[in-house]
Amino acid sequence: MTLAQRFAQIFGLVYLLVGILGFIPPLLTGNIPGVIGPFSGLLLGLFAVNWLHNIAHIAIGAAGLASYRSAAGARSYAIGVGVLYLLLFVIGLILPTVFGLLPLNGPDNILHLVSGAAALAIGLASPTSGRSSAAGRA
Repeated sequence: MTLAQRFAQIFGLVYLLVGILGFIPPLLTGNIPGVIGPFSGLLLGLFAVNWLHNIAHIAIGAAGLASYRSAAGARSYAIGVGVLYLLLFVIGLILPTVFGLLPLNGPDNILHLVSGAAALAIGLASPTSGRSSAAGRA
């Protein structure tokens, strides 16, 4: 299994679970000014979420779990997640509530920056086949 495959598997599982946790009201605290929709608040008192943010986490997690079995698919997933999360980091600095639909706060921005950089690095460093580069040279 390549590093990208392991990343897609673990990242997918974590984000699927985070998305589900965002729909459990006792885990949400506080209000986020200007955010539209139900299930909004700070997940675990830290990350700004709402229903759309939770659905996005579930979709990103499901995509990771769907792609990890293929080295090429997992590599594409990691690169795509890396670019998306780095873009979300920049958007979060400019538009903290993304038109009232997707809340992004400081902890989200830090997580997006770290996750995006790690995902992109893993994706770009991983081979497209399940064989490692060292095995291919032997």
